[in-house]
Amino acid sequence: MKSALPWVGLALGAFLGLPAQAHEGDTFRPFVSYGMFSDSNLFRLADNESPGIPRSDRYSVLSAGLNVDWKPGRQEIVANATKTRVRYNRNSMFDSDGSDYQATWNWRLGNRLSGNAGAAESLSQSNFDSVGLVNNQVTRKRRFGRAEWEFHPRWRIGGGIESADYANSAPSLASQDVQQRTQDVTLSYLTPKGSSLRAQVRRIDAEYTNPQVLAVTCSAFICPPFPFIVEVADNSYRQTEYNLLGDWSVSAKLKLRGQAGWVDRQYENGLRGHFGSAITQLKPRPDFNGFAGRISADWYATGKTLLSISAYQELGGAQDINASSVLKKGASVNGVWLIREKWRLNAGATFENRDFKGDPGTTQLQRNDDTLSESLSISYMPIQAVTVDVGVSAGRRDSNISVEDYQFHMLFANVRADF
Repeated sequence: MKSALPWVGLALGAFLGLPAQAHEGDTFRPFVSYGMFSDSNLFRLADNESPGIPRSDRYSVLSAGLNVDWKPGRQEIVANATKTRVRYNRNSMFDSDGSDYQATWNWRLGNRLSGNAGAAESLSQSNFDSVGLVNNQVTRKRRFGRAEWEFHPRWRIGGGIESADYANSAPSLASQDVQQRTQDVTLSYLTPKGSSLRAQVRRIDAEYTNPQVLAVTCSAFICPPFPFIVEVADNSYRQTEYNLLGDWSVSAKLKLRGQAGWVDRQYENGLRGHFGSAITQLKPRPDFNGFAGRISADWYATGKTLLSISAYQELGGAQDINASSVLKKGASVNGVWLIREKWRLNAGATFENRDFKGDPGTTQLQRNDDTLSESLSISYMPIQAVTVDVGVSAGRRDSNISVEDYQFHMLFANVRADF
């Protein structure tokens, strides 16, 4: 807490020295936020797992940054820069500093050509839910560009490219370092009432530069002088998607969004890496193809309430050593109630089933998880530039592998000021 006091002092000084309200259309908008959290199971551990590690902890998150929205003529430059500082009370060895920088140029040429180009880079700590007791920092770098041609008042065609690099600081997670390239072509139709329908073909090439080590065994009862046997897997893949996307304004109070398509993921299964004199054996990852989709709805029941519902089935990457991908099926419900002009109540619940696909082992159980989480918070805006949030959240995961079970509850309070 003492190390955070200078940051808080500077933030309060800047706040008192600026106008109390940020005006609409301001180009530069600095902000600062400070949150305190109390978590009963910080590392999402199962019962009796790692008994020497403090399970509960209190920690603080301090963030400060700048948002830029500059509109020279018909162009627009949107950028933001954020620095984050996380400090734990009992597990101080996991203290971390993070950053997030993004810049996008929304360009327009004439009346029919438009698009965007930009870059982003961030450094943040991995979610303990995914990596467990590992102090890992992930560096993410993105470069992207998109162009769209309105060749008819109701028809548009466009395409985009994106490159993304993910690098992990922990040696045990080096197999998750990936370089990803994405390309797509999209044909859009706009209805007379403002709804839209889009057909898309999307291609993703993901290259995992380091093989994933599955097992290390001896080639004889006593290893020396016999070499080790190293079983590895290659997570690199090529994925093709055929998607149909839509936005439908059913009425002034009900908005629907949807995406449905077919996903075909083909693994390269190449032998990568060098393990000295060890004998390397490649365990092939099985390919996957199937349906993927998401549908969501926003219902403005009254002028002061909003209910959002979504359901999905999607293919994701797996952080699990025994799987090459995860088929995720889930649903979420979120509600907002504007109690009074300055008071707002937020509530939400999510459920997700994760079916881990592509188990390379022959004797290990294929993992399957059910995760449920709920949250409830209240927001107060004493003035337009300041928001105070106080709330509680809880969750649990039930897995067919008992060591992957966990449950937690968390209390939090956060204050944010936008100048």
